[in-house]
Amino acid sequence: MRVLITGGNGNIAKMIKNNLSFCYEIINPNHQELDILDYTQLKNFLDNNTFDILIHTAILGGRRTKEETGEVFYKNILMLENLLHFADKFKMIINFDSAAIYDRSSDILNRSENDLYTIPTDYYGFSKYVIYQRSKQYNHFYNLRIFNIFHTNEEPDRFIKSCFIAKQNNTKVIIFDNKYFDFVYEDDFISIIKYYCDNHENPEKLVKTINISYDDKYSLYDIAKLILPEEQIIVLNNELKNNYCGNNDLLKGLPLSILGLENSLVLYKNKLNI
Repeated sequence: MRVLITGGNGNIAKMIKNNLSFCYEIINPNHQELDILDYTQLKNFLDNNTFDILIHTAILGGRRTKEETGEVFYKNILMLENLLHFADKFKMIINFDSAAIYDRSSDILNRSENDLYTIPTDYYGFSKYVIYQRSKQYNHFYNLRIFNIFHTNEEPDRFIKSCFIAKQNNTKVIIFDNKYFDFVYEDDFISIIKYYCDNHENPEKLVKTINISYDDKYSLYDIAKLILPEEQIIVLNNELKNNYCGNNDLLKGLPLSILGLENSLVLYKNKLNI
């Protein structure tokens, strides 16, 4: 089975290839090798290559620490529309949706997949909303809705890795606003992707849009306590507002063995060797 992954330089694209290249033939060109903003270049590439599955990871924006402009929306939508022009060349399209679709200015607490109460007004969230709406027009287009994925190669300022680094260095972690926040470990994330790929010809076994989240909900403080001694954790605001977690009933309905957060943290610690 041949799989095309867009955004080959990204963490998620590399993670998928590193974990699943023994199962599938994976091609993950970077931006220099394939610019999916360029329709002609994309057409030439797909005219000369055939694939069973498209996994779309290429995206702009999404980091709360970086200011976004309208270019984020424009390029995210243009990439999607260019790809959808060739949708019939793939047996399955997997898109990584985002919990930003729920509107990050609102309280996102245990939302189910269809609980879209407001339309996000930020450029990234709105682009994800439009992509989700477009996906409904294609029977073979699936959305895996990510809240947060943690993995060993993530940046050191990401929350879970920063907690382990603080433990190693005996420094403190500052939680500015405590909230319920979903994190899913790399191994569970990959097992979900593999399940979808393996069943690309069995749509009755799949859910078209699914939250990638665990059943048990933890606040940032709860997570930090699983990693650090309590005296190394500082919480500045404990109002538990603007939460960011989803309902995982649909995921629980799939025949998968999911590790969960606490078991995953043990594996993660061992991989980091901290």
